[in-house]
Amino acid sequence: MPARSVRRPDFTNLKSTMRSQYALRLHECRLSQPIEPPWGRAYRMAEWSMKDDTRVQRCVVPADCTPSRLADEIRAHIPGRRYGPQDDEE
Repeated sequence: MPARSVRRPDFTNLKSTMRSQYALRLHECRLSQPIEPPWGRAYRMAEWSMKDDTRVQRCVVPADCTPSRLADEIRAHIPGRRYGPQDDEE
């Protein structure tokens, strides 16, 4: 009997676009496929890490988010409290 497979969100890598067009020093930047909840607007999950801080950060953006709006979201993002054995107390 095959193990139950859990569908992971598909992500598109946007690192090169964000670096060349919006001058963000990213280590990685990925955007999920649109997620449509039973109510409310469709959204996407954005995940990124910066060159100087490789901890992954996440935020939710509208499904029709443009690369320029995503760049604005990344610039304006204020990370929350970080948990884990390698995280600094800030």
